[in-house]
Amino acid sequence: MTNTSKKDQIKKANLLRDLHHGDAPLVLPNIWDPGSAVFVANAGFPAIATASASVAWALGRPDGEKLARREMLEAVSRIATRVQLPVTADMESGYGTTPADVAETVTKTLEAGAVGINLEDGISYATGTVFELSDAIERITAARIASDASGVNLVINARTDVYFGKQRSIAEKFEEAVARANAYLSAGADCAFVIAVRDAAVIAELVREIRGPVNIVAGSPGLDINTLTRLGVKRISMAGGLARNVFGGLKAALEEVHDNGTTEFLKNSLGHLDLNRLFSDPN
Repeated sequence: MTNTSKKDQIKKANLLRDLHHGDAPLVLPNIWDPGSAVFVANAGFPAIATASASVAWALGRPDGEKLARREMLEAVSRIATRVQLPVTADMESGYGTTPADVAETVTKTLEAGAVGINLEDGISYATGTVFELSDAIERITAARIASDASGVNLVINARTDVYFGKQRSIAEKFEEAVARANAYLSAGADCAFVIAVRDAAVIAELVREIRGPVNIVAGSPGLDINTLTRLGVKRISMAGGLARNVFGGLKAALEEVHDNGTTEFLKNSLGHLDLNRLFSDPN
């Protein structure tokens, strides 16, 4: 889908992987389109991540694989074509239940120009239902095999959703998250993503028990970038936070115009020429 050479893609994949093992954590502002990607590149971040929720919202749709795989891949391709940084794509649960489905999604994600992928083990956010561990491991293994076959060492961020829902106790959530994270790393994942955990002490313990880089979402009360860095988190992402902020600003501006007839929101706007210059520069 992109004009990225295989050599360039391999280089970007290796860079993205190395960024998970530096002294400082890899901080990934999750974006949704080429314009937001250019902002991230211009701000000096070393890599770019998409968020499935943000991409879906930008297309006027809800999160949760409500976009077809083709639609998500088209969004990823537009982003990877626009910027020179490594792009890691949130492909949710792989757009299918079987290892073969996941392998096909990995292949197509690489074709779209991404060099990293998020794969989650969740079936239902509401209940915290996840794939059986053996099935989830097979899906990560299939992703790694598909990556190896492509010649690009795709960076796999394996997410576990066990902290969603109330069907497990706090202790059970921790125990299963650690077991799954380590199993996914052993199956070929490069980073373990534990989502929906919001307790600093628990995060510190997860970092100690998981045998590889850990990804945590920043933004919950008390869990900013600096705090997560001190806890030893190696990959810090924003999930849909940036998109929620942008859409929140848009909502407030529209309400001001509609309800008050004023335009105070323009005080915080970027200039027309500034935006033209930003989007004219290669990134």
